[in-house]
Amino acid sequence: MVDIVKAEERHVKDIGDLWWEFIIFHRDIDPIWEPEDNAVPFFIEGHLRKYLQSEDCLVLAAMDGPETVGYSLAEIKRIPPGLKRDDYGHIDQIAVAPGCRREGIGEKLYHENVRWFRSKNIKRIEVDTAARNNVANSFWQKQGFAVYTCTMFKEDPSP
Repeated sequence: MVDIVKAEERHVKDIGDLWWEFIIFHRDIDPIWEPEDNAVPFFIEGHLRKYLQSEDCLVLAAMDGPETVGYSLAEIKRIPPGLKRDDYGHIDQIAVAPGCRREGIGEKLYHENVRWFRSKNIKRIEVDTAARNNVANSFWQKQGFAVYTCTMFKEDPSP
């Protein structure tokens, strides 16, 4: 039985290891996601700890006994003054260990994020996925998400 808990300092190393698997999965889809050699410490210090310290962020760990088998990072995005749009929730990442995928752990993490957003009176949730990540796109569509924006790129910025 997998339990979803609010992440603590004791989960940081395991989340860093899962993030590495997450980024390698993405790199295999598209080489733009190639990590640097020191990527895990940078992720932990430059990203994960900021989430852990912010009241506008939620870090969850999926625990199978003592083993961390998944995590999620979510935050409340604040809208600048002058727009009618309300603040919204953003799920930055949901990652599950390769051997534990397709067991409902991602959905459990997602539903805990939804509960947290509701407790903060957030009515809209957004996610970003890589266009070529069919697994993630299928997961989010299954949760009821729809595409509303498209990011385009050009490698060589010459005209």
